[in-house]
Amino acid sequence: MSATSRVLLVTNDYPPTVGGIQSYLERFVAEIVARRGSDSIVVFASTQDTKAAQLFDAARDHTIHRWPRKIMLPTLATAREMKRIIREHQIDTVWFGAAAPLALLAQAARKAGAMRIVSTTHGHEVGWSMLPVARRILRRIGNTTDTLTYVSEYTRRRFASAFGAHPDYVALPSGVDTEFFRPATAEEKKSTRSEFGYGDEPLVVVASRLVARKGQDQLIRGWSTVQARFPEARLAVIGEGPYRKKLEQLADPLGDAVTFLGRLPRISMRDLVAAADIMAMPARTRGGGLDVEGLGIVYLEAQACGVPVIAGTSGGAPETVTPETGIVVDGTRTQAVAEAVVELLGDGERRQAMGLSGREHVGGVFSWQALGDRLESVLFEGRG
Repeated sequence: MSATSRVLLVTNDYPPTVGGIQSYLERFVAEIVARRGSDSIVVFASTQDTKAAQLFDAARDHTIHRWPRKIMLPTLATAREMKRIIREHQIDTVWFGAAAPLALLAQAARKAGAMRIVSTTHGHEVGWSMLPVARRILRRIGNTTDTLTYVSEYTRRRFASAFGAHPDYVALPSGVDTEFFRPATAEEKKSTRSEFGYGDEPLVVVASRLVARKGQDQLIRGWSTVQARFPEARLAVIGEGPYRKKLEQLADPLGDAVTFLGRLPRISMRDLVAAADIMAMPARTRGGGLDVEGLGIVYLEAQACGVPVIAGTSGGAPETVTPETGIVVDGTRTQAVAEAVVELLGDGERRQAMGLSGREHVGGVFSWQALGDRLESVLFEGRG
């Protein structure tokens, strides 16, 4: 494609609405604008809050067209507006920010002049792939998509048979801001620990939404085993969610060895993770395979902070960790979780080496710079 190629992003998930997919797409759009300029990409997005959207759009250099409803569906009306935008901006590539169901508009995009279709998945398509009617929708999308991106090998394996063999499959996980998530100095660690009421005792942090899949309960259940070796060890639980009451009941016999810090500001969460000896989230799959970890961005953020991680075997979680950066455990086995914590707390040199390797690993594979390069090649150079 030429240097003046233009991309149209079609999505229901775009700021100012807050969410994981929204942040993912916004950051990738910023990477494209930084490389190719603001004229290289146009956004066609739904509108959840008209006034907020107007303020957000006015502050952006790239063009954003808004569909005047909260949800865009692959209807004739949506197709007409998309085709108008494609012709107006002489769009070469249409990028569907969430493949299902909007990528059903792929054929309409081609009729309007688009030469290439890219569709992005985020993990929920695994559930679609388990339902006969939804599988047929995914196959239609696969048959009309040139490149389909996925967040983890686990999700690709689960839904590839539904999308079929036609598209090229390209890994495009969420990236990590390696300037924001960075190792803390010794003084910063001491200050952060003091702020949250911790000293120099062994400190393990788990940072995520409080739901059963994440494995906070297994850490708590195994904490007496950890204390048998490290009596002063503390567990900091960051996050909120429906599982909190259950977790507090489990932790009650442990006293102040386990503290619940609730939802923290992003900076505070980063600082406490960076001050910890280990970040552990032994996620396990539940719900017959429907409740699964798509990737686990928190593992990557911790590694970027130079902190070794303990990950569970659920879904794509093991893909975030190497033997040099952390340990993967069966999150259904309390003893295995506790033994992994004890193993790392007992080896400071290994933790330090893992921290250095983790920082290097994330910077080379999961930084926004590296992933932005990959997306640019897919959108503008037609590489699958």
